[in-house]
Amino acid sequence: MDINKMLKLKKPEPEPITETKEMNKWVSEFIDAREFDGIKKTTITNDVTRLRVFIDFSTQKLNKELDQLQNVDFIKFFNYLDKEKGIKRNTQKRYFDLLKVFYKINRLSNFDEFKEDSEERKRFKRCEVAHYDFIDRETLTKIIDMIAEGRSQTKVRDVIILRMLWDTGCRASEVVNLTYFDVDMDTGKIKVRNTKGKVERTVGCSKDTLNLLKYYSNHQIYKTPKDHIFKNRKGEAKIEVNWISEVFRKAVRKLKESGDIPNNKKLVVHSLRHGRAVDLLDKGFPIDIVKEYLGHSSLETTLFYAHAKEREKKMLDDIMKSL
Repeated sequence: MDINKMLKLKKPEPEPITETKEMNKWVSEFIDAREFDGIKKTTITNDVTRLRVFIDFSTQKLNKELDQLQNVDFIKFFNYLDKEKGIKRNTQKRYFDLLKVFYKINRLSNFDEFKEDSEERKRFKRCEVAHYDFIDRETLTKIIDMIAEGRSQTKVRDVIILRMLWDTGCRASEVVNLTYFDVDMDTGKIKVRNTKGKVERTVGCSKDTLNLLKYYSNHQIYKTPKDHIFKNRKGEAKIEVNWISEVFRKAVRKLKESGDIPNNKKLVVHSLRHGRAVDLLDKGFPIDIVKEYLGHSSLETTLFYAHAKEREKKMLDDIMKSL
């Protein structure tokens, strides 16, 4: 008898989805349209998973075709997501956004009433936002030192990635997708192409980071313009975002255990992008310049950083010191 196994809670089995020819037809046409729109493969894959849940509910539980659904049926679907599947509000919003696109692609109007009603009532506006703290240069230095002093064979690569995330304010996915064609090794200017908003932008890294990058690239075998800069241990393929997230998480955990980072501080890789935004604003760069550098599609996103609690607290401390 394995007592440890018995003590663990069993994970609920996912509800099976009945695949039909009609479902596969809807899904196939949706994929074709989204690929033509230039949507990322990972986004399409996630949307298809949700689309199958919706189609299965409609055809199997309601016994209705997708073009026959009415306002009350969509309400039943979102109640099903909430009460039976236990899906949180922010994930429900992703289903809502998916259905807006799906019905628009197929030129079906029976979703319009539910969409307008939901937007008017702001059903999906008040979604929970995952909170994480911004990171400052001092804390980042501690994290980088922790990784650099470790025994990992990839510590040089991992430190360079973190330094580039800080210098450029890029998303982790943007940095791991960089190729040798994207980086000017003479000037340190970097062309970010694979962006969330589908708009290219140019960023830069410090001289110290650039020197490290040159050192690292000199030890790589494959470095044609099309090759990714940051490869796995075998040097065959680009690394995954999850890897650098895990390296960062482990370093933060050790620093919390040693008391060098407060236990109540929630730091994730994206904290570097948050921290860079706050840092640039604190240095007096205009908000529209920061918006362009970070690649925000909306000024409202940059304003979020401008009014971040951490920045307001720092400004208050600075004001009090001057009194």
